[in-house]
Amino acid sequence: MSREIIVGLDAGTSLIKFVAFTLEGKIIESASVPNKVYYRKGNRAEQNLDETWSNVVQSFSKLKLKIGDLTNNIIAICITGQGDGSWPIDKSQNPVGDAALWLDGRSGELIDEWRNNGIGAQITSITQTGLNPSMQTGQMFHTHLYEPDRFKQIDKVLRCKDWIFYKMTGEVYTDIGEGNMTWGSPVTRKYDDQILEILNFNDMKKKQPTMIDSTKYIGKLGNEASKAIGIKEGLPIILAPVDVVCAGIGSGFVDKNKKIGCTILGTAGIHIFVDFDNKKADPTKQLGYTLPISGSSANAKMVSNMVASLNTDWLIDIFSTIIGDYSNTTTDKEKILEIFEREAAKASPAKIFYHPFISPNGERGPFVNVKAQAQYLGLNTTTSTYDLVRSLYEGLAYACRDCYTEFGADLELLRLTGGASKSNLVRKIVGAVTQNQTQVINNSEQGAAGACIVGLLALNHFKEYEDSNKHWVEPYLNEIESYDKDLSAKYDNAFTTYKKGYQNADPFWNSLFDSRKTDK
Repeated sequence: MSREIIVGLDAGTSLIKFVAFTLEGKIIESASVPNKVYYRKGNRAEQNLDETWSNVVQSFSKLKLKIGDLTNNIIAICITGQGDGSWPIDKSQNPVGDAALWLDGRSGELIDEWRNNGIGAQITSITQTGLNPSMQTGQMFHTHLYEPDRFKQIDKVLRCKDWIFYKMTGEVYTDIGEGNMTWGSPVTRKYDDQILEILNFNDMKKKQPTMIDSTKYIGKLGNEASKAIGIKEGLPIILAPVDVVCAGIGSGFVDKNKKIGCTILGTAGIHIFVDFDNKKADPTKQLGYTLPISGSSANAKMVSNMVASLNTDWLIDIFSTIIGDYSNTTTDKEKILEIFEREAAKASPAKIFYHPFISPNGERGPFVNVKAQAQYLGLNTTTSTYDLVRSLYEGLAYACRDCYTEFGADLELLRLTGGASKSNLVRKIVGAVTQNQTQVINNSEQGAAGACIVGLLALNHFKEYEDSNKHWVEPYLNEIESYDKDLSAKYDNAFTTYKKGYQNADPFWNSLFDSRKTDK
C-alpha cells in the first residue's frame, strides 16, 4: 500500500539528520551522519562545505536503506539547520574556504568595540537583534579586514541550510528570518542598506542572497542532486527557517490564544517565543534575536545562553575522571547523573550560586561577553558536593529566567525539551525560578518536525500553523506541571543575587582573559 512520506532534514552542528514522517506527524524512521567541527587558531570554529554536503548524501542513503518504499512515496524534503555563521560561495557557487560557525569567536573584539561605541545600538534599532560573534556581521567584516583577497572571491554568503538547499536545487536563497535578523528589518522584512552604511561596509550588499518566505516558495530537486541522493528529479524542496524557529514551530509555540515559550536545554540553552504584537526591542540592551516567521505576520524572539547541558557534562566528567583514576576502571556516567539527581534533590535551594558560562567563547545571552567564564560563588567549608550539583541546575534555571525577562517575554506556559528537560529536579527548579507552568515535549525531532510543518504549509496541506497542532504537536506533550510557590519565593529573592554575581565580574574576566593570552 502506498503512503505519503514527508522528510525533514535537520543539519546540525554535530549531526546531519534526516527524519521521515507521515503527514499526520508520526515519526517513521531517521538516519544521521556526524558532522565535523574544526577548531582552529584565532577562536575559529569552522566546517567544510563540501564535506557537509557529502554527509547529507550519506545520511539520506542511510534513510533509504531503512525505508524501502521511500523513493516512491516521498512528497518533499524540508531543510532546516544550525543558525548564524557564514557559508561563502563564489560566482560558480563553489565554496570559498570553510564556513565560520555560530561557535566561531574570531570577531569577538570587533563585536565588543561595536557594542561599546554606539554602532551596536544603532544596528539593533533596525534589526531588533543584538550583535554577537556568532553572526555574519562581524565574521564577514573580519574577513573583509584580514582576508581581503578571499573576501573579493565571495559572491554570496549563505547559512548552512541555504548551502544544502542550493546543492539540492541549484538556487541561491535564504529565508526571511535569518536574512532580516542580520542585514534587514523585521518591520519591512527587507534588507536595510542603512546597516551597511553604519558599518561603512557597502561591499557586503552584493553578497546578500535573495530572501524568501519559506511557505511561499518551493524549490525543485535538480538533476545532479537527484543522481547524488537517488530520488526523482523535480521533488519539492522547502527551505525552512533556522532550526531554533523550527523547534518552536514543532512545539506548537505559534498560538494566537496562548503565550507559549519554548526552552531547549540541550548543548545550548535556547529560549524562544512568538511576539504577535511585533514590539520593538530595546536597542540599549543589544539583546537576542528577532526573526520574522514565514507564513505569519509575527516575529519569533530568541535569546540563547551559549551552553546548557554542557555544564552538567563538565561536572560529570570531573567526577568520572576522579573515579576512573582511583579505581582504574571505566566509569558509568549515567550512574553518576543518577546519583546527582537523587542527592541534589535533598540539598538546600539557593545555598550557593553558579553562573553557567562554561563555553570557552564566553556568553551571548542575556549579555554578550566573549571573556565571560563560569563561576561558583558563596562557597565555604559547609558546602557539599551536592550543593555544587544543585546550584549548577539552579544556574541553568536562572539563565532561562534571565533571558526571557531581559527580552520582555510574558509567558503563560513554558514548554521544555532537550536532554536536561528529562530531569525531574531540573524541571521543578526551572518552573519555580521562572514562575511558569512547564510542559515537556517528548519529541527529540522537533526541528525536523517544524521544518515539515512549514513544508506542509507551503504545499497547502495546512492553512495556518495551528492546524498542525492536533497531530504534529499534541501527541508528544506531557502533562502540564505547576510550580512550587514556596520554592519559587526563595528563588525570587535569590535571582537578584545571581544577577549581581556576574554584573560586577567584567574586571575579573578581562584580567583572566589577558593572563591566559600571556600564558600562550
